[in-house]
Amino acid sequence: MKKQSVILLVAMLTIIAILVLVFWNKGMNAAPTVNANSALLVSLKDDKTLFEENADQKVPIASLTKLMTAYLVLESIHNKQLSWDEGLTLKRLDDPRAVSLQARTGKTYYSVQDLFATMMIMSANDAAEALAERVNATDFVGEMNAKAKELGLKQTKYVNATGLDSNGEESMSTASDLLILAKELISDYPEILETTSRTSYVTKDGNTIHTTNDLLQENEVDGLDGLKTGFTDQAGYCLIATAVQNGDRLIAVVLGSRTDNNRMKSAETLLDYGFSK
Repeated sequence: MKKQSVILLVAMLTIIAILVLVFWNKGMNAAPTVNANSALLVSLKDDKTLFEENADQKVPIASLTKLMTAYLVLESIHNKQLSWDEGLTLKRLDDPRAVSLQARTGKTYYSVQDLFATMMIMSANDAAEALAERVNATDFVGEMNAKAKELGLKQTKYVNATGLDSNGEESMSTASDLLILAKELISDYPEILETTSRTSYVTKDGNTIHTTNDLLQENEVDGLDGLKTGFTDQAGYCLIATAVQNGDRLIAVVLGSRTDNNRMKSAETLLDYGFSK
């Protein structure tokens, strides 16, 4: 009788342990909740979509626009039409909303390397405009849209190099299109991650600028190395975040969050969810 009781107790404990594991795994793999208008999470290891919400909804994208500017700058570097050491002059921006390297430092002449870094890290609009004019002074926006079409961005339209509105019109895209751009950018020009992984950068004249990516600043996700933030009143708070763990790179796209904290927590939640699967 005692032996049967022991067997029964062991069986019951085993069942309880199995149920705990089942519910634990279910909780760990439950679909995440994001505070954003649209979001997308993809694993590059097997090109698998792990989460999506309104991924094909066309929305303003603010400074995520600068990813295409960066693509064309890097393309020009690789084609030897531009060099990192070349110096460019910043123009004063009339838009009070614009992030300005010149206003921050009081200097107007910088290398392409410094301008590229400040465009990506602090999201300097005057840096983006200077680089765009150097790459194609005649029709940089036309080149942006042509490259978007070439890469398969079907619902994307750029109006300038920065992501600010132009005569009331904003650059528009979708989470799905932005994912394609992020993938192509990292694949074609992986050196961009050397820039976007930085929490700060010191220009050659000794001025220090800091990242707008608080998720990177706070070091909340292991392996995080980019990619770009964006904000306008119309677009809300946006972020493309990417990280690599155990040989798998994830890219999370978060568009239209109401606050900076919401976009950061949403991206963190998505990446944690993806790496836990």
